[in-house]
Amino acid sequence: MDAAATSPDRGWIPSHNESSYYEQLSSIGERELPPGFPPQITSEMAWSGRTFEFDSSNLLVLIPAHVRELEEASEYFKGLSAPMEVLSSATFPLPTLGPILSNFAKQVYDGKGLFAVRGLNPDNYSRETNVVMYVGISSYIGGTRGRQDEFGNMLLHLTDLGSAVAPETERQAPYSSVSQPFHTDIGSILGLYTLGEAVKGGESKLASSSTVYNQIAIMRPDVIRLLAKSNWVFDRYPSLEHSIQQSLIAPSFGQTPRYSTRPLLYHEDGRVILSFSRRPLVGSFTSPRSKGIPGLTNEQVEALNLVHFVAEEHALTIKLKKGDIMFWNNLGLLHCRNGFTDSAEHKRHLVRLWLHDENNAWPIPRELRNAWQDSYIHSGRQQHWPIEPIIDREYVSTQQRASGHA
Repeated sequence: MDAAATSPDRGWIPSHNESSYYEQLSSIGERELPPGFPPQITSEMAWSGRTFEFDSSNLLVLIPAHVRELEEASEYFKGLSAPMEVLSSATFPLPTLGPILSNFAKQVYDGKGLFAVRGLNPDNYSRETNVVMYVGISSYIGGTRGRQDEFGNMLLHLTDLGSAVAPETERQAPYSSVSQPFHTDIGSILGLYTLGEAVKGGESKLASSSTVYNQIAIMRPDVIRLLAKSNWVFDRYPSLEHSIQQSLIAPSFGQTPRYSTRPLLYHEDGRVILSFSRRPLVGSFTSPRSKGIPGLTNEQVEALNLVHFVAEEHALTIKLKKGDIMFWNNLGLLHCRNGFTDSAEHKRHLVRLWLHDENNAWPIPRELRNAWQDSYIHSGRQQHWPIEPIIDREYVSTQQRASGHA
């Protein structure tokens, strides 16, 4: 890149005002796609939000009989007095609804990559029952749940905890009202259950990684080559094995080695997978990158920004209503969210699950397997199922948290 050229935006959410961003990019020089990468991906999952429509294949509207079955299954499980980790399709029986959910789950793997469940009213149930019902439904989509942080929490409550817990400059994105850029998490499937809506904003956005790939492959195959290289430097937040004490001692992401390298883009089994978060790549306002580790080149930042802009161009914007549950393919879709404003009566509150299904899930790229195993192998490790948001300053502000950062 010409030293006199304007440096690319390295911010949390990049911005641009030009219509021809492709032409602003520095030329990397290699006009061929990486070996083995296809010119285009053709599949149901290669959609654009401009034309996407929810229909009977990806929207399940519960009828009263389904709701009664869910209520009965919840009472059955609670009657077992068993820990949440044993909740499964066997301990949460849904004789009528279960096969319907399993059929919808096929959309996540082989269809458009997402589906929604509508028809529950969280206000009719206790918080415990809401959680049991949600996890029970999810057990028909992906039977293995992932640990979402280094403390063993299996549920993450996405809600603005407010300045009484920690200042805005300290709270990590899941616990504040800020916008989030396009990224992926850890897991084959992500689930969200909407317990409350913001008075304004908070929309979720999904974008097909295949569509992002297809557009960039046509316009800038050199960027595809760059995304597929293994020299992307990720700041290393601690693994889920790190204890609370280790997390509190270390003031930065700080592991040894202090960073790792891998590609952002993979081609596996005829599919393309984008897997990354901006936070360990460029840092954020609450979690700046650790000092002394290699930074991304201008060309890499340009490529990272281009993925965001193309995803934005083709994003499906979804305003989840109270009671809505959404599942999507984390390997096939990127996601982000708009900033939001709460009121005393309307507060955004979503509960997130990371899910995996060994029988139906896409193959996991080799470079991602350690993170997957860290989250999904539970032998000898304690699980926590918080039915309310965790209100603890150290928890919501520490830079070491692993949740949400692939």
